[in-house]
Amino acid sequence: MPMPTQPTPMPLPRDFTDHGSCVEDLARAFAAQDAATSEALIETLATQAIRQWRLDDATFWQRVKFQARMIRAQMGSSGKY
Repeated sequence: MPMPTQPTPMPLPRDFTDHGSCVEDLARAFAAQDAATSEALIETLATQAIRQWRLDDATFWQRVKFQARMIRAQMGSSGKY
């Protein structure tokens, strides 16, 4: 079990056929992490998808990144989400 100060491991989806349902969950997990680290990981995942011509997956990761930024912005203005 992770220590309270350690980031919670993010469960990455195995099947991207249903992109809509897990965007919010993943975005919340990424938003709870360090912004630079989580954005770098999302960029890596999107880049890998593009290199393998999995454009739906790349679009999914871009949606996760955008949603995580929105959540992070809300957390900054209200203190928590």
